[in-house]
Amino acid sequence: MRVAVIDSGFGMVNYADALSRVRPDTELVLARDPDNMPYGLLEPARISECVVAMAAAAAKFEVDAIIVACNTGSMYALEAARARFEPAIPVVGVVPAIRPAGSTGRPFAVWATAAATVSDYQTSLIDAFADPALAHRIPCYGLAEAIDSGSPERVTAAIDAAAAATPVDIESVVLGCTHYGLVREPIVAALRERTGRDVVVFDSPEPVARQALRRLGVEPGGPPELGDVVAVLESGRPGALPAALAAYPAGRLLLERCGRSVKTP
Repeated sequence: MRVAVIDSGFGMVNYADALSRVRPDTELVLARDPDNMPYGLLEPARISECVVAMAAAAAKFEVDAIIVACNTGSMYALEAARARFEPAIPVVGVVPAIRPAGSTGRPFAVWATAAATVSDYQTSLIDAFADPALAHRIPCYGLAEAIDSGSPERVTAAIDAAAAATPVDIESVVLGCTHYGLVREPIVAALRERTGRDVVVFDSPEPVARQALRRLGVEPGGPPELGDVVAVLESGRPGALPAALAAYPAGRLLLERCGRSVKTP
């Protein structure tokens, strides 16, 4: 099984990692879009163009499925990507884990990019799956970009600013940007200091990985040997994962796997 995981930046990393934990022998095509990131600053039509173009570049490697590991990309491009590639290649998007957070009936925060925070999409999820009075929308200015930079100082500053804006009565946090899972522990630590307790984290990499397997009719498990990273693409061009990924445990694992040779279409 070969799966493409695409995002504007580092958001794909935890989804590739989750896929490899659920089904280790999965081969990976990794595609990011440094020419056009961050997607939150682009018009929806342009986001759709970028995602479909990246998916098309990845599809040249005969992938069995495509994961759009980006909340903004899924919001604005999933329909177009599915129209282009399905049914031949299933396309799986990501959804912020607002539903499980809302089901607790307790106050929670949704940490997301500034664009996603004010989007109709996030509003519709909160209205459908939570009591809006219990859902606190927190725009995390610059956090995704700080994560992509690999700078601990920038990451800490962005997390501290978002934590300071988070109400002290929350009991859980939804990571509403796929990048944020790479700094899950620092987020938890900052919210512990803010609220005086450990908060529950809701995120979506493993559910998305399992959904990709379901779409393909493949069972979890399988051989324990990790599948190859057969290609790394940057805005559709052959490329390499940036060394800044070494700042994160899942990133280091992915860089090690990319030490094997990659193929070209």
